[in-house]
Amino acid sequence: MITRDFILRQIHQLVQALAQVLLHRQAGARDEALEVLETSIQEVTGVGLDRLRGMNREELIALCGTGDQFSAEKAAAMADLLHEDEDLEGRRRSLWLYEAALEAGAPLPLDVFDRMASLREALNGLN
Repeated sequence: MITRDFILRQIHQLVQALAQVLLHRQAGARDEALEVLETSIQEVTGVGLDRLRGMNREELIALCGTGDQFSAEKAAAMADLLHEDEDLEGRRRSLWLYEAALEAGAPLPLDVFDRMASLREALNGLN
């Protein structure tokens, strides 16, 4: 029960951060949006945004749970937040998290397949 409460608090933090990032972006405050993104990722995961952007898929998935318990809901919330990252490596991690959350059956945004297609398109432009 304690673990579930902890995960729910983290999800709540990520959702609040997403709202702040979107508000800052709408106001044209890109630096503030990035600061909220960086701070929130650090607070929730204990990992800096730059380090997170360099993680492989397995390391990233491991951040979305406790012990051997994967939280698809936390992965979905992190994916939503990282989807707003202007850095393509952050957006790549967003795609990975959406894929993992989808595979685990998490509730996802209605437009998740559009988001994933958009992310793939942007990332394919790099290759």
